[in-house]
Amino acid sequence: MMTPSAPPANLAQQIRATVEEWHPGTPLLAVRVTLTGTGPSLATCELWTSEAAGPWTRRSELPDGVGATMLDVESAAVLAGYAIDLTNEFSNGPRARWRHDANGNVYTLGITRPTYR
Repeated sequence: MMTPSAPPANLAQQIRATVEEWHPGTPLLAVRVTLTGTGPSLATCELWTSEAAGPWTRRSELPDGVGATMLDVESAAVLAGYAIDLTNEFSNGPRARWRHDANGNVYTLGITRPTYR
């Protein structure tokens, strides 16, 4: 079994702590990132939340995500116990569904807390 690298493990802890601190009951969560130039490293990494159909609100920077990659963010979210949005295209297996906003060159990944009964 492979041990997770430091960025996803540290980022997972930061995501979990930030969500529980800000909005433990918030149903809609997302991580928004921007890239540094043309490489895979992230320039920014933030946690956003929304209540039902309300507006999205920036809740916190995720410093451990800066310098990481989008794949690190995906791994960290899953490691933190969340499900990530996946594409409907499964020709090469499921992939994370990052939404791209060209206006700010921002990428957003929806994450969902598991429901326990």
